[in-house]
Amino acid sequence: MSEAYRSMVDHDTWPEFAVPWNDNTPGPTDMSFLLPKPAGAQGFIRIVDGHLATGEGKRWRMWGLNICTDMPLPPMPYAPVVARRLAKYGCNCLRLHAIDHRWPNGILMRAREGSAQNRWWGGQDESTRALDPEALARLDYFIFCCKREGIYLDLNLNVARTFTEADGVREADLVRWGKGLTYFDDQLIALQKEYAAQLLQHVNPFTGLRYGEEPAIALIELVNENSLLEFWERGLLAGDPPDPMRGHWYPIPASYVADLDRRWNAWLRARYPDRAALAAAWEGDLAAYEDPALDSVRRLRRDEFSAASAARFRDEAQFYTDLEIAFFSEMKRYLRETLGAKQLILGTSDHNHGWSALPMLEANATLDVMDGHFYWQHPRSHRPGYPWRHNDWWIANTPMVDDPDASVVAHCSRSAVLGKPYIVSEVNEPFPNDHAAEFIPIIAAYGSLQDWDGILFYDYDGSWATPYWLNEEWREPPKLMTFALGTDPVKWTQFGLGALTFLRGDVRAARQVVERRMPHDWVLESLRRPSDSAHPYWMPWLPGRLALMHRTAIASFQGEVLSPPEGQRTWPEERIVSDTGELVWEARPKDGRVLIDTPRHQAIVGRAGRRATSHMELELETPFAAVQLASLDGQDIARSERMLLSTGARVANTGMRWADETRQSLSDQWGTAPIRIEPVVATVTLRGLAGAKAVWLQPLDGCGQPMGEPRAFAAADEGFAIRLEGEPATPWYLVRVERSA
Repeated sequence: MSEAYRSMVDHDTWPEFAVPWNDNTPGPTDMSFLLPKPAGAQGFIRIVDGHLATGEGKRWRMWGLNICTDMPLPPMPYAPVVARRLAKYGCNCLRLHAIDHRWPNGILMRAREGSAQNRWWGGQDESTRALDPEALARLDYFIFCCKREGIYLDLNLNVARTFTEADGVREADLVRWGKGLTYFDDQLIALQKEYAAQLLQHVNPFTGLRYGEEPAIALIELVNENSLLEFWERGLLAGDPPDPMRGHWYPIPASYVADLDRRWNAWLRARYPDRAALAAAWEGDLAAYEDPALDSVRRLRRDEFSAASAARFRDEAQFYTDLEIAFFSEMKRYLRETLGAKQLILGTSDHNHGWSALPMLEANATLDVMDGHFYWQHPRSHRPGYPWRHNDWWIANTPMVDDPDASVVAHCSRSAVLGKPYIVSEVNEPFPNDHAAEFIPIIAAYGSLQDWDGILFYDYDGSWATPYWLNEEWREPPKLMTFALGTDPVKWTQFGLGALTFLRGDVRAARQVVERRMPHDWVLESLRRPSDSAHPYWMPWLPGRLALMHRTAIASFQGEVLSPPEGQRTWPEERIVSDTGELVWEARPKDGRVLIDTPRHQAIVGRAGRRATSHMELELETPFAAVQLASLDGQDIARSERMLLSTGARVANTGMRWADETRQSLSDQWGTAPIRIEPVVATVTLRGLAGAKAVWLQPLDGCGQPMGEPRAFAAADEGFAIRLEGEPATPWYLVRVERSA
């Protein structure tokens, strides 16, 4: 990477650009036509041929956002405004995430005592077993407004509820969110069922429907980023002292350790007739005192994995897998049979790519939909094992285009299961990465290649913070925080364009599906094999670039042999071409780039230099950018009369300062509003526009409305050329083509 690119640029010299929170204006960038209205008009989202489909059987894809905590609880006058803005930018699904906080941060009953604003500790000696009526009324109306705009909902159940002793939860001060424990503790399962009943049996007065009978609710998620198997793999089930300062992934409390020990021994008694049979199966890997009949067979610690016999290790892995399957089965029966919920159900997401997760995926495959999460360079804490904080974090700050094998596409593709719909319900390249403009174009294109059913970005407003409509803060101009798309001038405008290309199906699905089959013993053993980010499928002969060429999915967790076998394929080094020929990932060291070349959508992502697709040649001077061209009228670019040109580079807050020239941390120097964009300087030449006699470029403002005067492209060899110099400052333009009569 050039020194100029790593230099400590003064972001405050960049021009301001805002995307208003209440933008409802019609115009050329309005993508709401992609959303049939109202949501659910044809019935419940269902599964047809392994993919999501509308009630009438038409293929349906999700392109949306997470909206978290109190964000789906706006004051009623603002709800239709927000829903309309979301629809305008092509958002057809919202994941209602982490709403299980106390009011005003969620829908649980407000605290009578303590700090009502503090979602962690306010009123935590009080029960959480009731919903707040004001919060529920706001949620009802917001869902109604979304439904009217054609926006579906993905309803999350257990995410961030802080359980209390008043809920009947023992050691509640150590349990908190209860990750891991929610799979097997009887009281925590009962509380999850009770919460589900309170929501799904609630009648929305604005629609007249129970939530469980609401076709605009497409999915119900049981738990979030939560796996008992993962707790075991991380070494958190062995009785070490709990440490809540480590976020929500820390050793479980002692009484729950004892409960797991009893369940483990009962599982062994059901599997083996006596201790002798167990000792034989485990090839003697059993201490003299260990006997299932005495509840004395201990569970393995993480540091004992490598020395354990194959049978002992696999049995314990199967024990946790069975607990996860039992939980999912019990909850599915309860939602379907007791509550009458008609929505599709998913368990949890594959979110941590440092372990194989295969047994967890097998457990989730007993439900309707598979799910994955991935962040390119999520902020990390300087203290390993502890959550990052806004004044204590770092990122590598390198572009994904330089690392195709470890890309979001490669890692997310590992979680798809053949015959099951697959969604990615959390994904982002968080601010302030210098290369984040690469992210949305790449995942929209390669998600289409993989034929995924949905992509939901995390998140709309940065979440877990005070929303702009509380206490009139919506009147204040925002600043960028880590995850926010809705205030990011580059990502938000790219989001609208991504909706067009993903929902319209501009990029074709791969011609070939590489099916992965694994013997079940191999699946279990994968939990103690070391990870390799460049080989996300846990087969060292399958690099991540497989997902950039072909579609891939797990075809069997019970295969006779491991396939595809080693040595069956060779892999390209620098030029990775999809089997459709529409996508090219050039994996050059410190000069990676992606070219998207379809009839209706073309893009060039990477560093400065000259690149070209079929209809667009780019001479880029800005250090790193994503430039996209898409037809707005449904015609191929060669015949389109209206197109959108998107130019995205870096964004910054005013006064934002990197800690040093590594550009890996802002520390706490996040800056303030207004938000600024790096101008994209380039010469763009459009070629092969059939019958064109003139081409015009119209800069657009933050609402997608004309800004300033249109400029004419100059006639050039075999095309029309124009130089972009950042005046007026904007990340998008309308392109109009005049043709001979």
